[in-house]
Amino acid sequence: MDHEFEPIPKELHSVATGQPFHACITCEGFLLQNGVPYLVEKAVRHYPEAKLQDVIFEYAICLECAQQLREELSVESKANIEAYFQKHVNLVARREALLALPNPLQLDKWLSHCLVTGTPREACSEYQIYAQCDGKDLLYTYMPYMISGQAMEEIQELISPHTRQILDDFMDTHFGLPPELRAMLQDRLVFI
Repeated sequence: MDHEFEPIPKELHSVATGQPFHACITCEGFLLQNGVPYLVEKAVRHYPEAKLQDVIFEYAICLECAQQLREELSVESKANIEAYFQKHVNLVARREALLALPNPLQLDKWLSHCLVTGTPREACSEYQIYAQCDGKDLLYTYMPYMISGQAMEEIQELISPHTRQILDDFMDTHFGLPPELRAMLQDRLVFI
């Protein structure tokens, strides 16, 4: 394999603009320049009976700001989440298996099942997508991956009140959600 990246697929573009995210949600730094690493996160609600889906929230954050946010989380929460992933996921084996497939650099293959539970994406009523990008490219590292609503609920049980407050503050600052929507999303943002 010559490279493990491709231009950012449309599924990882901003729903609001139809284009790749161009600025970090926190520092507003420009992202679409080679050598600028960042993460994209999208939370999706799926309505299988209507064959519709809705993006609940989406954003891109540069790795520097992501690391600063991660440092604010409690030591206990970070340790609990790390232990959870070590117990449920073998990222190295998953990556090797995906790269061994014919035409491995296809986003759908990497997002087809929940990273933790193995639930097919189309069977999830809610899920979150995580991806790492560099400039205008999606990188195929241990990301991209999808986490089902079921796994997100399990992860939520592992975080401390301090971490919950940090994540709530992040949502309030960047999305300014009305109280009824904030309550619905309260247990959905997990910065992994």
